[in-house]
Amino acid sequence: MAKQPTRRPAAPAPAAKKPAPAQPARRSETKRSWSFGAGDRELIYGRQNFLIFGVGLALVFAGLFLMSGGHMPNPDTWDPGIIYSFRRITLAPMLMLAGFVAVIVGIFKSTGADSPEEEDVAESV
Repeated sequence: MAKQPTRRPAAPAPAAKKPAPAQPARRSETKRSWSFGAGDRELIYGRQNFLIFGVGLALVFAGLFLMSGGHMPNPDTWDPGIIYSFRRITLAPMLMLAGFVAVIVGIFKSTGADSPEEEDVAESV
């Protein structure tokens, strides 16, 4: 085998000067930070939202209560009127659906002028 020529190590490239990192934008002192934490910050949801949550959860639990049961008085007989009654098949699911809708409305309902989006828009104008 032929002898291979030796390679010279490559000369180091001249060090390019790194640009200074950009300074982070400062937050205005009037802008509120909406995060999870303790302190004097206000809650995201207002009293009306929590009342709507409570009504929705009460409707869901009422629907579950109405749907429960179905015990046959005599294990030797089958009575479809007990299992497939209006209360269990129609009324209870409608109550539960109304409860779910109420909870969703409570989540998406605006609390009024206290919402942070409206404050941001007012500050930028």
